[in-house]
Amino acid sequence: MAAHATMKATEEIEDQKCEGPSHGRRKLWRWLRWGGSALGFGYIAWVVGDIGALGEAIGRVRPIVFIMAVAMMTGGLLIGCFRWRMLLVAYGAPYKPPLSRLGFLYMVSVFYNNFLPGAVGGDVVRGVVTKEAFGERGMASALTVVLVERSLGLAGLLCLSATVLAFYPLPNVPNLTPWAVLGLCGAAAGVGFVAAGRRFADRLPGRIGDLASQLPRVERPSSFVWALALSVAIHAMVALVGYVFLHAQSPAVRVEDAFVIVPVAAATAFLPFTVGGVGAREAAFVLLCGAALEMDAPSAIAASLLLWASQLVLGVVGGVAQLIYPLTPHEAPEGPL
Repeated sequence: MAAHATMKATEEIEDQKCEGPSHGRRKLWRWLRWGGSALGFGYIAWVVGDIGALGEAIGRVRPIVFIMAVAMMTGGLLIGCFRWRMLLVAYGAPYKPPLSRLGFLYMVSVFYNNFLPGAVGGDVVRGVVTKEAFGERGMASALTVVLVERSLGLAGLLCLSATVLAFYPLPNVPNLTPWAVLGLCGAAAGVGFVAAGRRFADRLPGRIGDLASQLPRVERPSSFVWALALSVAIHAMVALVGYVFLHAQSPAVRVEDAFVIVPVAAATAFLPFTVGGVGAREAAFVLLCGAALEMDAPSAIAASLLLWASQLVLGVVGGVAQLIYPLTPHEAPEGPL
């Protein structure tokens, strides 16, 4: 019943995508993501070779340390709730869900993003079920907010990477700063286009112009600066979690090493052909940790898998929570922002 309610919450989007060739492309894309994840697990098995060595590396992290890492990840999720709410304010949403609901939806989105390779990801689900925040403007505005939030997340990650790389370049690793800066500019351009797209809707061709005309108007531009700062804080929290796991494998690992390696590896979660970046993230850990820290592959993969596992715990909590409380759109709460 809960699963059915969850799918009902997103059917307005799905119905627009299930006809003709579009349906076939969605099925192909789903299989590609499953295939990419399968290849990722195959890569992990091939690189490690000795599963016993991987188990030994994972065993170096005490349970209490892992619990602390999950708590830190939860703190990052709470920061994300404030960022989401701040962007609702930036776009002039007439109503805003309470932080408790935003936190619940974030947990559920972690479940979707890490466990399900379907066409509708957790971020889209968040937008669909919070459409009441914009009243008559509805779904298009809510989805725009979530899209911008996702883009700001990538921008914050790249901003953190570029800053740390400028001061602490990794030894034996090519200079990644230009790529980080280029990605940051791309993310900023995407956010800027979405923010200002409505102004240029009448100049854009066909379907693009129609979509741009439905974008919400930015009411408080200064909120974007604070949202970006919160994005940097979130990824700094994730980098600290990564440091805990890397330090357990090698006490010589410095905090600044983790603040370069973890964000770069975390960027693989934005790749569309895997579930949660599995495989690609481990490859990044192996290459960067091997070159910069001279860390063996089992230890690097153990740190990567433990980082992922700390996110999966939140996803499991989100999945169980939506079974107990079916995920459906709510009516707008009373009272203005």
